[in-house]
Amino acid sequence: MLKRIEPFRGMMPILPTAITESCALDEASQRRVVDYCLECGAVAIGHFGFASEFHKISEGQRRRLIEVIVDQVAGRAPVFIGVTATATPIALEYAREAEGLGADLIMATLPYVDVPDGDGAFAYYAALSDAVSLPIIIQDAGHSARVLTAELLIRMFDEIEHVHHVKAEGGDFLTKMADLMAATDGRVSVIGGAAGKHLIHMLRLGVTAYMTGTEAVDLHAGVVGAFLDGDEERAAGLYYEKVLPYLVFYMDHSKELLKAMLHRRGVLDCAKVIPPAGAAPMSEVERREFEWILERIGYGERP
Repeated sequence: MLKRIEPFRGMMPILPTAITESCALDEASQRRVVDYCLECGAVAIGHFGFASEFHKISEGQRRRLIEVIVDQVAGRAPVFIGVTATATPIALEYAREAEGLGADLIMATLPYVDVPDGDGAFAYYAALSDAVSLPIIIQDAGHSARVLTAELLIRMFDEIEHVHHVKAEGGDFLTKMADLMAATDGRVSVIGGAAGKHLIHMLRLGVTAYMTGTEAVDLHAGVVGAFLDGDEERAAGLYYEKVLPYLVFYMDHSKELLKAMLHRRGVLDCAKVIPPAGAAPMSEVERREFEWILERIGYGERP
């Protein structure tokens, strides 16, 4: 019998990595961001996605962060841990570590330097499935979009035991989501992402879970909750009035603004990106206009 996975319903935020000005881990802020997400209704908590700056984190820091997050969540929601790496053996090591430290799921994109072809992608996720007993979230990011076709994703879902979820956010992700759901009659659990871009349209396609909006989990959760409660008009109004205005700037400066917005709310003590930042900061003009938007949409103190 073909498997069918019950999808999550609600926000599944991927946490930023909280650091001090000297770039040490800030465990107190890390715990606050966990609580902030749960207070906003998160149905799962994740770390070591691209928003977590996973590629800038040392092995020792990685282990400690998992320990802190699992401890702070304390069973209030499932914890998923990203295991993306530059090579399969490293990803397998990360997966075993995550399972050993209490994670409930793992998430992985394809290796992002030497990107495998379709056969290599199948072998990669099969190896992850053999390495651990945890459900796997396949993250289809920009570098993997060409390889991870809807057909290949469906084949992996059907043939690899622990592949349970697909987070589609690479090129033309709306079409890929629709194809995945239609071709499998909803058997594949599809998770939205892309920082909330097209959130209302993903909802209209039938997607119910979202790894978006850690900088504003409450705003995104408001849209998702209204739609899932059957009020499409209210969901659309919240999206176009509260979320989309700030996304215009956020999509261009997400690394900088994710932490800056949480710092503004008192969730993170430090808004610093782990160096190097990799991009020029917002200009003073952009910053002024972005602050004007935040005031207009009522982005104030921590909910």
